[in-house]
Amino acid sequence: MRTAIRLTQAHFHDVAGHFLALSRRDRLLRFGLEMSDVQIVAYVDSLFASNDSAFVVVEPNRDVSGALHLESMGFGVTVGLSVSSWARSLGIGTLLLERAAATARARGIKALFVRNLNGNTGLQQVALRAGMTVVCAPNALITQLEVPAANDHSVDCDGFAGKITLADDSLRPQWNGRWRDAPMLELPEPVLL
Repeated sequence: MRTAIRLTQAHFHDVAGHFLALSRRDRLLRFGLEMSDVQIVAYVDSLFASNDSAFVVVEPNRDVSGALHLESMGFGVTVGLSVSSWARSLGIGTLLLERAAATARARGIKALFVRNLNGNTGLQQVALRAGMTVVCAPNALITQLEVPAANDHSVDCDGFAGKITLADDSLRPQWNGRWRDAPMLELPEPVLL
């Protein structure tokens, strides 16, 4: 059975290898920009110096099949999640989202932000299948999304259904304005998927 474990210094090379193996598009979706190899190694190094929560799914052969980083950023937490291309459709993303939701609930957080969620239909589908609310910016390319049926590798996530919202990071200023009592400009409503 796979499990998401807390990242330790012993995982440094395996985690760096996981991120370095991501395609350009996957790096863009995961980090919000196309990071160079040097930037990725520096990012992995920074994970050990931060107080943020980071988890990995390590296979028996020590390959990292997925990684999760919950980065505290002012108002809210940004989720960075990646699954190795060879490990997709095995429930790794769902397992990591389940860990993110459990960690958020323990901290009293109801919304998690994701860079480039608007264009990441794979993560949107996983989140919807897991029972999370997905919120994208009004100008997102996707306005409707079919939730695929669960496969044999799905993780049962009924424990957090409907309690955590996954929102595109571009909505953070609008979202934070709603949760504080400060007045804000009228902005278009986000698209709920």
